[in-house]
Amino acid sequence: MALINCSECGKEISNRADKCPNCGNPINNIHGEGEGCFMQTLNVGCVITAVIIGIIILVFFFALVS
Repeated sequence: MALINCSECGKEISNRADKCPNCGNPINNIHGEGEGCFMQTLNVGCVITAVIIGIIILVFFFALVS
């Protein structure tokens, strides 16, 4: 967690806050913003793994049906 300044009142708030707790100004940030290369690679790896597992399940299903 990092601290950023509210653009409206200037108070320090969490970069994960949806709005400033002091003035209620909405904070326009994306929670995944700034995630490192490792996390981005891990996310892509999970999607690829899920697709491969899905294909394997479909192949076994059609082999059993035939």
